[in-house]
Amino acid sequence: METVHLLTLGIAIIVLAAVYRQGTSTMRRRKRITIRVTDAAVARSALIDHADAFSNRPTPPFPAGRPITHSIASMPYGPVWQTLRRNLTANILHHSRLGDFAQLEREAAEAAAASLSAQVGSGTVVVVPRETLHGAVLALFARLCFGDGDGMDALDMRTVLQMQQEFFSSFAVVMASERSWLTRLLHWQRRRRQAEMFDQVNEVFVPAIVARRHRQSSHGNYDGSGFQPYLDLLLELDVPDGDGDNGHAWRRLLTDEEIAFLVWEFLGAGISGAVTCLEWTLAHLAAEPGIQDKLRRELIAGDQRRMTGSTATATSELLRLPYLHAVVLESLRLHPPLPFASREVQVEGIMLGEVAVPPGGAPVSFVLGDIGRDGKVWTKPDKFRPERFLEGGEGEGVSLVPGPKEIKMMPFGTGRRHCSGVAMGMAHVKCFLAELVRGLEWVPPADDGGGIDFTEIDGFIKWMKTPLRVRIAPRSMMK
Repeated sequence: METVHLLTLGIAIIVLAAVYRQGTSTMRRRKRITIRVTDAAVARSALIDHADAFSNRPTPPFPAGRPITHSIASMPYGPVWQTLRRNLTANILHHSRLGDFAQLEREAAEAAAASLSAQVGSGTVVVVPRETLHGAVLALFARLCFGDGDGMDALDMRTVLQMQQEFFSSFAVVMASERSWLTRLLHWQRRRRQAEMFDQVNEVFVPAIVARRHRQSSHGNYDGSGFQPYLDLLLELDVPDGDGDNGHAWRRLLTDEEIAFLVWEFLGAGISGAVTCLEWTLAHLAAEPGIQDKLRRELIAGDQRRMTGSTATATSELLRLPYLHAVVLESLRLHPPLPFASREVQVEGIMLGEVAVPPGGAPVSFVLGDIGRDGKVWTKPDKFRPERFLEGGEGEGVSLVPGPKEIKMMPFGTGRRHCSGVAMGMAHVKCFLAELVRGLEWVPPADDGGGIDFTEIDGFIKWMKTPLRVRIAPRSMMK
């Protein structure tokens, strides 16, 4: 018996030694220092002056063989990326399309407020709003993606929500596990689970894709929703596929697997960004009752001016409210939804401040939170003060996607790979925030000394480390 145990132990040692040798060899090949950029002027020089060199993102630490090229966020810059991004931006994300989605936004925001109000009843209650917000925003994005037809019916919304939460919670661990062979070994189960999730994406979304394609072939692509859903656009889209005769590029339709990952990306990126921005903003409003009251007064005054008119017109006017805009900008300055804007730079010698890109290139990480809190640019940069974005303030005229002259904050990145969903994301956040602040008072919970934990956790998304826990009540109940 002892011989068996010794033999087993010996085999284990041999395997670990082999893993160690392979791991250290891999680390020698892969070990490259990531250049971190925290200065706004350096970021502007890199992303604007050297746009060509900063057009690609690093390869994500996804399991080997997984289709990273099915993601707009991670695929290399080129004709396919341009086609996919143009399709999404022009047909779904462009600011000219916001009026088409106004009714869907209002319904989703009202559903979130109603769900929270139902928990309150006629008194006050402590709630953790993240799950409610996540469910409501997911329902909105699912309608934008699938419309109100067979594709939506074939989608298991609860499974999608669970998948998103698990993927984003595990992403930071998987990223950290890339540091060495030992961390990869220690987190092998988490890494294996993430690999299994890629298979689950197909299992969940392909049936919805097939159902939608069948409906298209039978009834056309209009379902009465007033716009063409993202999935319909992907089903019709053809992308470049190599060079053909006489200099003309071959084109092809997307496969079901490619569409499944593009749908997964659309839902994941849009939902997580909106939810984390809402949670951070509500946290600051709960901690700053004066700011919350000023915002509510602006919303009520705006409501009185919008008593007549269509939903689209009312939403358009809502989006132009200056203090609401300033509140959201200040939240994004302090807590950009993505902690980092990462680029893979192959051109050596480019100076990033006092650091040069080494031979062979290097990954470059722009730390968006530090750039937004730069004390050389902002007065009291850690203080939540929306007034800085009003007329006469230091942030007056600051754009969410900086232009070529100056960068003061870049919560959605800048340059060629900036987030194309800025206009839609801002519209969603403003509509939800307006609905949640009009009728509910947000106050820190009284049972823990009245404080809110503003500790950040930088994973795939900049979440609150401790989900917001807050007391809410109908406005008339709070004194």
